Amino acid sequence: MIVMIIAVVWQVFTRFVLQDPASFTDELSRYLLMWIGILGGAYTYSIKRHLALELLASKLEVRGQKILGIIINLIICAFAAVALIYGGGEMVSSTLRHGQISPGIEIFGESLKMGYVYLVVPFSGVLILYYGLVDICESVISLVSPKNETQGK
Repeated sequence: MIVMIIAVVWQVFTRFVLQDPASFTDELSRYLLMWIGILGGAYTYSIKRHLALELLASKLEVRGQKILGIIINLIICAFAAVALIYGGGEMVSSTLRHGQISPGIEIFGESLKMGYVYLVVPFSGVLILYYGLVDICESVISLVSPKNETQGK
């Protein structure tokens, strides 16, 4: 986020003060916004603050809520595995294989390959899958735990 703020401030400075806008900052801020948004989704999922419809869960007992949570997390894990990890991995390898480049960003004299920008998709998928599996394991352990019966967890 700090790099994106610096890029945007530099863009504004070069455009309005120097009257010669930097060409790479617009693209860089766009790519960083993609990374922030997608990684932010994975982070939000990891702390269980993502959007959720809790209409059904509120009508269930604690045990039912845990079972519903397991089912929902399994669906999310399947989506993360298929769409984000597999599909994102295919997108990354395809763009790298075809040599798709960013028109405005050069690093050490070479154009940035778009596959590196798209790496955020499978990376976020791995994070979401990991946190989903952790949540499933915790729910299963709490369901089969003998403490579950006495404490009402």
